[in-house]
Amino acid sequence: MPVADDPIIAQAADWAERVEALDAAGRAELRAWLTRSPAHVAAFDRFRRLLADPALFDAAAREPALPPPPAPRAASRFPAIGRRMRRAAVAVAACAAALALAPVGWRALTPAPIQRQEYASAVARPRTIALPDGSRMTLDAASRVGIAFGDTRDLSLTDGAARFDVRHDADRPFRVHVDAATMTALGTVFSAERQPGGSELRVFRGRVRLDAPGLEPVVVEAGRYARIGADGVTLRAIDDTDRISWRDRWLDGDAIPLATAFARLERYGAAPIRLADPSLGTLPISGRFRLDTPERSIRLIASLYDLRIVPDRGGACLASDRYPRCAPH
Repeated sequence: MPVADDPIIAQAADWAERVEALDAAGRAELRAWLTRSPAHVAAFDRFRRLLADPALFDAAAREPALPPPPAPRAASRFPAIGRRMRRAAVAVAACAAALALAPVGWRALTPAPIQRQEYASAVARPRTIALPDGSRMTLDAASRVGIAFGDTRDLSLTDGAARFDVRHDADRPFRVHVDAATMTALGTVFSAERQPGGSELRVFRGRVRLDAPGLEPVVVEAGRYARIGADGVTLRAIDDTDRISWRDRWLDGDAIPLATAFARLERYGAAPIRLADPSLGTLPISGRFRLDTPERSIRLIASLYDLRIVPDRGGACLASDRYPRCAPH
């Protein structure tokens, strides 16, 4: 059956193109259409994924001009590419959706089995792993990631930090969950890190969509850094030292919170470090410190920022003139 003659594909294409401009009545109508059949849900979801793929517009740009539509339509999510390219993109997406759905028929509605696995690295020993989808993941020392790969690729960073070189697959989103934040790769290389009081995203190539509760989604471009904390999302550019980071056994950066720096050093074997007062954890530090000699780096940081190292049971406590005493355990 030609694409234009398949009513489900035609309707799904129309809904996917207009969804961003729907009013309350239109959204109610869309929900009603989706509940009528699982086939509606599958076709609509496939179109939404295809229209989020930048490669689609490269294909659309090569399509011959299409005849103008019979009536004006509401603005879609792609106003900048113009009506011709927007219609070409939808046509390309319709062909792709039809080709993907036709060979398997109703089997396409059967969820793929979920492959679960947990990966971890030892203290002071980063680890590189080939993931089942062909992506590559590098765990920082003392880090842990769980995966659940099926129709989607979901990863949970439960300890430490990891860098991801993602194999592009528009049909299977690659999502990294860190605390309550979700980082969705859009064909990219990026890193994620759990930090005291929040999490961090660095994008080295491509783009990553960042979703966090109570905040509008943010697309972080290559060469940008995002920190997610109680005060929202902070964005800034990545400098040259940030690009190297822990992969070369260095703690680099500008104005890193002291608590974050110590959390990284502890992954490389430093004894647990307490602070005489939690406010010391926000002290910004700058410089370059070796991760593979954590005790020496801690002594250097303490001397540079007028902190004192007080021996503590099983570790150390950092004090200052303002906070000279370490509370007992």
